[in-house]
Amino acid sequence: MDDELTNDDHLRALAALEAVVQNNDSALETLAGDAHERPLATLLAAYGKHTLHRVLLAAFGIEATMTLDETGQRVAELNGDPMARIVFLLADSLHHQAVLAGDDLVTAKRIGGSILLAIHAFTDADNQDALTLLGALRNEALRAG
Repeated sequence: MDDELTNDDHLRALAALEAVVQNNDSALETLAGDAHERPLATLLAAYGKHTLHRVLLAAFGIEATMTLDETGQRVAELNGDPMARIVFLLADSLHHQAVLAGDDLVTAKRIGGSILLAIHAFTDADNQDALTLLGALRNEALRAG
């Protein structure tokens, strides 16, 4: 799976996660796209991996401005942390689930739900907080585009 996400991928994934929070299956159907777009399950798995890795980097205080030694030390801590390894395992399992799902929107919705639960585990965000967070992430993606 190509984990590189375009700005449009970020926006589509965020819209799908909002649809999952709101239990809006018709929005998910619209976001499923066409044959030229990445299947929604695959997109959500890639977005989940990207987002969960960013959450881990923040949780371990890893920043781009750090020295190579500081970064190496923090990455070693991250790689040795059992909870971080579980996050990596979750991202990997979502990828495998997405490969099997193909265009199945029920599985895409479940992958989205797993991503939201993982974000909740780090942030204690309820559904309303999740919508606020997703809105902020959308604004960030729009500014980057």
